Amino acid sequence: MSAKIKKLTETLSQLIANSEVEGCALVSTRGQMMAAKLGKDVDDKAVSAMAAALLSIGNRVGEALDSGPPKNILIEGERKMVLVRSIGNATLIATAPADAKVGLIDFEMDKVAREMEQIL
Repeated sequence: MSAKIKKLTETLSQLIANSEVEGCALVSTRGQMMAAKLGKDVDDKAVSAMAAALLSIGNRVGEALDSGPPKNILIEGERKMVLVRSIGNATLIATAPADAKVGLIDFEMDKVAREMEQIL
């Protein structure tokens, strides 16, 4: 494991430790997994491809509605929520319980995003 990937993985661990996030990953905008702290039953390749696609669609919707690129994309499911955030040429994706405190997760994702920008 390269030093950069190790630092990114440690940063993902911080996000999990400091919030209600259960799993998270950093994905390139091309859909390649860069670092992950996801559950064992999660298909990393599928998640990375879909996260990149989701952010791409969010960007296109933002352009069409003249709102600019999205800061966050939030999917509220029955059992979990999924948060997606753009970080330069990468996408941070995180999962949390459906009743998690979104404000705290957003705050922690901001911190992690700043750290990751320094690493990348």
